[in-house]
Amino acid sequence: MSHTLLRRAAVATSVIASLALPALSAGPASAQQPAVVGYSVSTLANPFFQGMSNGVVTGIKAHPDLSLIDTSANGDANTQATQVLDLINQHVAALILNPINANAIVPVVRQANKRHIPVFTLDRGAACGKCQVNFLETDNVALGKEGADFIAAQLRARYGAIKGNVVDLEGLLGTTAGDDRERGFATEFATLSSANPGLKLVARQAADFDADKGFNITTQLLAAHNDIDAIFNGNDDNAIGAVRAIRQANRFVPIGDPKHIVVIGIDGTEQGLSAIRKGQMDATLSQNPLTMAAQTVNYIDQYLHGDKSKIPAHQFWPHVLLTKANLDSPDVKQYGLWGDQVAAQ
Repeated sequence: MSHTLLRRAAVATSVIASLALPALSAGPASAQQPAVVGYSVSTLANPFFQGMSNGVVTGIKAHPDLSLIDTSANGDANTQATQVLDLINQHVAALILNPINANAIVPVVRQANKRHIPVFTLDRGAACGKCQVNFLETDNVALGKEGADFIAAQLRARYGAIKGNVVDLEGLLGTTAGDDRERGFATEFATLSSANPGLKLVARQAADFDADKGFNITTQLLAAHNDIDAIFNGNDDNAIGAVRAIRQANRFVPIGDPKHIVVIGIDGTEQGLSAIRKGQMDATLSQNPLTMAAQTVNYIDQYLHGDKSKIPAHQFWPHVLLTKANLDSPDVKQYGLWGDQVAAQ
C-alpha cells in the first residue's frame, strides 16, 4: 500500500474511531433543538448501501446537534423524488442523497436549492455540478482501471503474456458509480488490448449491480464460450452471481489452475470477503461506506455550525485492493473490512 493510501486510510480510520465516542447528553430544555437531516438511500437491497446507511445513522449519533429522517427509495427513481420532496416540505436543515439516477434526481435537488437546503451527495452524485455542497465518492474511474490492470496481471502470470478472453459485467448504468467504473475499465482494457492483441473482450453486458442478473448473464455466457479466462464485475453483487454461475456450470477450478476463471468485484461486501477467503473469488476493490458516510455527516455539521468554506465540493475517498493474501494484513485492518464489521452487528 502506498504512503499516500496509508495516510488516507489513517484519515478514514480516525473517522470510524470518532464514531465510538459516546454522544453528549442533550442540554437543558431551553437549548436549541437538533437540526434535522433528511437522508435518501437508493436501495437497501444492496449490502454496500446497507453499510452506508449504517454509517449515516452512526454518524448522526456522534453529533448531538443533529437528528435524522431516514428513507429508502427501494430502487425506484420516482419514489426517491417523492421522498426527497417530502423531506424538503418538512423543512429539513440538510439533505444526504444517494441518487438512483444522476439526471433524474436533478429537479428535486434544484427544489432544495430554491429552499436554501444544502444537498450532500454520497457515493453517487447528481448531474448538476454545483447544486451539491459536497459530492463524496470513491474514484470510480480508478476502480475500473485497476480492475482491468488486475486481470491483466493475472493473465500475464498464467500465460507469460497479457492474453485471454475477458467478460465485462457492467454495473447499473445511469449512476455515476456505474458509468465511471465502466469508463475506467473500458478505457484501460482498450489500451491493454491494443498493446496485447491476444487480449480479447468476448462479452459486455450490464448486470445492474444485481447478483441474480450476474448469475443469469454469466450462465448464458459460459454456455456460449468454452474459454473465458476472467470476469470484471461492476460490483461484488455482480461478482457473487458470476461465481455462483461458474460453480453451477461445473467450471470452477481453484485459483492457480490454468483453467481458473479470474473474478474481481468492487465494494468489499461480506459476501465478497467470504468468497475471497474460500478461494472462489480472486479480489475486490473495497470502498468503505462506514467512513464515507461518517465524513458526509461531519461535513453537514461543519456546514451548519462551523466554517462551510472549507468543505470540498468534490472528494474521493480511499479504496484498497483486497485478495486472500492481504485480508489479514495490518494495512487492511487499518483501512477497515466494513463488510465484516456490518455483518458482526
